[in-house]
Amino acid sequence: MALIDIVELIKAWPLKRKLSLVFVILLSFALMAGIMLWTDRVDYQVLYSNLSQEDAGQVIAKLKEMKVPYKVEGNVIYVPSNRVYELRLELAAQGIPTGGGVGFEIFDKTQIGVTEFVQRLNYVRAIQGELTRTIRQLSEVDQARVHIAIPEKTIFTEKEDKPTASVVLKLKPGRVLNQGQIGGIVHLVSSSVEGMQPQNVTVIDNMGNLLSKPVDTTDEIVDSKKLEYQKLVDRDYEGRLQSMLEGIIGRGKAIVRVATKIDFTRVERTEEKFDPDTIAVRNEQRTQEKSVGATQGGIPGVLSNQPGQQPAITAGSPSTSQKQSEKINYEVSRSVSKIIQPRGEVKSISVAVLVDGTYKKENGKKVYVPRTEDDMKKYKEIIMAAIGYNKERGDQVIVENVPFEVAIEELPPEKIDFVRLALSLLKYIIPLVVIVLLILFVIKPIIETLKAPVIKEVPEAAMPAAPPVPSAEIAPEEVMRPEEVMREEIVEIVKKEPRRAAIILKEWLSE
Repeated sequence: MALIDIVELIKAWPLKRKLSLVFVILLSFALMAGIMLWTDRVDYQVLYSNLSQEDAGQVIAKLKEMKVPYKVEGNVIYVPSNRVYELRLELAAQGIPTGGGVGFEIFDKTQIGVTEFVQRLNYVRAIQGELTRTIRQLSEVDQARVHIAIPEKTIFTEKEDKPTASVVLKLKPGRVLNQGQIGGIVHLVSSSVEGMQPQNVTVIDNMGNLLSKPVDTTDEIVDSKKLEYQKLVDRDYEGRLQSMLEGIIGRGKAIVRVATKIDFTRVERTEEKFDPDTIAVRNEQRTQEKSVGATQGGIPGVLSNQPGQQPAITAGSPSTSQKQSEKINYEVSRSVSKIIQPRGEVKSISVAVLVDGTYKKENGKKVYVPRTEDDMKKYKEIIMAAIGYNKERGDQVIVENVPFEVAIEELPPEKIDFVRLALSLLKYIIPLVVIVLLILFVIKPIIETLKAPVIKEVPEAAMPAAPPVPSAEIAPEEVMRPEEVMREEIVEIVKKEPRRAAIILKEWLSE
């Protein structure tokens, strides 16, 4: 069928049929456009959330530069789902997001003509940015801001001021920081700035509440470390007991909990012991004098003292003298020892163990069978030997047999995200269904309508002349009426072209 014939055919249609054709064509274009929009619809997923304004601005500027479509809803940035991980890697390679302010990358670019004041200011900005990034790594912290004030150096040391710092934290909903963590933040900041003391660091939250104490938080840090050490000791005992019991009764058949009491006091004492059975000579001193014979002498005066004069011997009785002394000091054996007891000595251990029983089937059901008393006694003895049980220090071991299957059956089954799965399938099913419906109810009827002939109304002038009235000679029964002639013609047309006749009849009925 030529295009001219189609145009002529459409022109011959009645107005109602023309309007129907226009409506069907517009509806087809609308459906096709909807299908194209549906298939080209981009599935967006979260690229970053909870970014600071500076980081969000950097990310959006980079996405515009890379010509990547994105959406922003609140503090969440969405990108096409098929490019989420690729974009994260590309942005991370360029140092975006920075994680709260600029860091030491500010010095990556060489700047000519920068004054000392600007360099000093950039150094403070870099330290603040790096500290902010580090503090934000804590699981409890949502956002952080660090302000550092470093006074100018002076030649007068007695007037030199110490640097100070302030930290503002925004915690995640339902999270809190203990004093140990706050003390850790304080010492992190003070250790990162030369000359800063921990007491010069202030930590507050976004509600203005003071988190850090004005005094040194060394005690809180020490207490936190003690608690961590105790938890580490408890977990070590639990792990060893758990693996040992599961090797005997099976995996998942035992639950072990250990609570230790640890003495963190440091004792230093000096002991001095004396042994009375062991005697030693400390020192010994001896003195002996002996004198025998007469005494020589002269007349006292000047002559006896002159040189060359011999003293005169005076008469008298003979003289004898003797002197002897001895001194010995003894001392008892003595030993001195200095004893230092280390911190972290385990004072007592408490162990609680739950052991599952066995199960057997009766009448198609699981029946719990408890462990025997001999088995429970054996398990307890093994645990006591493993922890080095000492009754004198107050150790305690409790082993109980309870069923585990009840608790396991009450656990809810893992849920499947049927909504997301259905949406993924509908994305491909709906266009196919729409295309099939469009072919069956739009395109096919249009084709059939174009093929259907249209009966043109014949004007009265073109109507054939009425048959001549029969003369008187013709018999009345031989004369055919016009209705009979029209009926015979219609019957002939129906016999020759029944399909065309059915289409015409259908057209009449619709009109």
